Amino acid sequence: MNFIATATKIHLISIDDTTLDVTAQFNPKELQIDQNVPWKKPDAATQAGTQAGGAGKAKGPDENHMALEFTGAEGRTMSVELLFDGVEGGERSVKVQDQIEMLLTMARVMEPESQEETKRRPHHIKVIWGNSMFKGSDNKFMCVIEGLSTKYSMFAADGTPTRATCTVKLKEAARVDKKKK
Repeated sequence: MNFIATATKIHLISIDDTTLDVTAQFNPKELQIDQNVPWKKPDAATQAGTQAGGAGKAKGPDENHMALEFTGAEGRTMSVELLFDGVEGGERSVKVQDQIEMLLTMARVMEPESQEETKRRPHHIKVIWGNSMFKGSDNKFMCVIEGLSTKYSMFAADGTPTRATCTVKLKEAARVDKKKK
């Protein structure tokens, strides 16, 4: 399914294989987006050189203790819980295991034995929901699956899962590559 601008239900769609489209049966009650801003203390050697009479003026212990260096920008992360219900969904009822298998497929390496570098990595994903959720990016959150946790909570008599909650952790990525050796 191709969505141009907006979607009333949250969608996780593989950019690499658009047949992998997980549409939320029920929109999540909450969605968490985190933005880390990486800071670190300066190296001890730099601080010691400055204190030992280097080119800079010696600083008091309080100033060195509170010094921080910005180390670069990082993408956002998103965490969302998706509920899949094969019992009480009525006409919205889904095959729970099919939805979970699609998420697992998106999280796995596409073709581990491929000669193409772009196939030896997990799927690049876009998340679409509403018309103002992800401003500045055509209402899409471009990302990769960083973690996937599934909790099964109801089963048919034969053991088939009929209700599950998936917590999906996503990491923003405009572009993805496989690390070269």
